[in-house]
Amino acid sequence: MLAEMTRLALRPALEWQDRQRRFLDATVLRDRPAPRWTTANRVIAENAVCRLRDFSQAGASAPLLIVPPEVNHSAIADFGPGQSLVAAALQNGFGRVAALEWKSATRESAGRDIDDSLLEIRQAIETLGGPVHLVGLCQGGWESAMLCALEPALCRSLTLVAAPIDFHAGLGLIRAVSAVMPMAAYQALVTLGGGVMRGDFISLGFDNLLPLERYALKSLAVYNHLDDQEWMARFLEMEDWYRTPKDLPGRLYLRVVQELFKENRLIEGRFFALGRRVELARVACPLALVAGSRDHITPPPQLWAMEHAARSRHVLREEIPAGHVGTFMGRVAIEKHWPRIFRWLQEKTSCA
Repeated sequence: MLAEMTRLALRPALEWQDRQRRFLDATVLRDRPAPRWTTANRVIAENAVCRLRDFSQAGASAPLLIVPPEVNHSAIADFGPGQSLVAAALQNGFGRVAALEWKSATRESAGRDIDDSLLEIRQAIETLGGPVHLVGLCQGGWESAMLCALEPALCRSLTLVAAPIDFHAGLGLIRAVSAVMPMAAYQALVTLGGGVMRGDFISLGFDNLLPLERYALKSLAVYNHLDDQEWMARFLEMEDWYRTPKDLPGRLYLRVVQELFKENRLIEGRFFALGRRVELARVACPLALVAGSRDHITPPPQLWAMEHAARSRHVLREEIPAGHVGTFMGRVAIEKHWPRIFRWLQEKTSCA
């Protein structure tokens, strides 16, 4: 009798203790698994910088190459069932699909520059037997635009997703921060990283753009959903991807900050890569521009600028009700928007 009364008296405290443990496990103490690719694939090329993953199925269609950003893990392009851009391409007419997987920078690769990234993309296109339908996500988007401008023959079509082209357009939070933060501060972060920009520094920077959401509201949402297994599974999968840091080459990072975010050289025609000036007007292939209406990192005007900079006769502008990564992995985007985008690419390239 006494034991039962004691158990009943302690039950609220034990339940509270268990809830705190589960909350800490989900937010702080979790041993995060490495992000994984969902769709069956094979690595067809690899070096110290990246891997080229081939997801191709039967068919002899022109290859489609997805270039993820070098920030965070590239598996975001194949995030999970119903949230995979790779799978969406395969299901909507592209039998040959590949994606680059960028590796985390090391002290040995800290001296890599934007030019080196462009060479890796070009090598991937050549490995696939190019030209390709080139799909660039965020950083991978402006890199793809640069390469397409420098070597137009490599691209059957160009799709830019949540990718800044005019880095000073709109009201982006990164633009606001980079305008006031001195280069010395960025250089100090790279020095602290031993020549690389550490991925956990980058994640912290993104968190600080939305402090109320990231430090308060998100924790509150997790606590309130601890007993909702489906919600927690989705949250942990996304959090595992976001909280798996990937370092960037310091030289590349500092050049991006100085010449793109601060000086806006790309849209102004003052950016040089591979020994040449990048002229966006040389992009003449079918051009799809995909932006998120709630994107606080790359507001749509930063991407729409590409329509006027290029000389493509066929241009698609698709605005998705999503945030930054939601434009290329959100369920609404994958189900409602990307089938139309992929059909448009095939129609315009078949008649080009």
